[in-house]
Amino acid sequence: MASAKAPHNSGREKLHQAYNLAGEAAHDTAEHMKTRARETADHVKASARETADHVKASTRNTMEKGKQRAHDVAERAETSIKAHPLVSVGCAFAAGWLIAKILK
Repeated sequence: MASAKAPHNSGREKLHQAYNLAGEAAHDTAEHMKTRARETADHVKASARETADHVKASTRNTMEKGKQRAHDVAERAETSIKAHPLVSVGCAFAAGWLIAKILK
């Protein structure tokens, strides 16, 4: 009778070992997935930070160019007004008169 139980216990032991191996494999897989997820999140975060820095620099550059253009236009207008004061006053009067007529 002892010999009959030996194969039965052997089957239980093998099942227990398979269960433990499956648990270890699942644990290892979960750890690997967590590591990969962290690596991916770090990569995405670095990429987003790099993109944000690039957009920020590009926006700053565009703003500076816009400010410079506005300053140049204002400077040219001022120079033109100083060079031709009567024409400037006449144009301002004509524009005001035209706007008043349109709004009536």
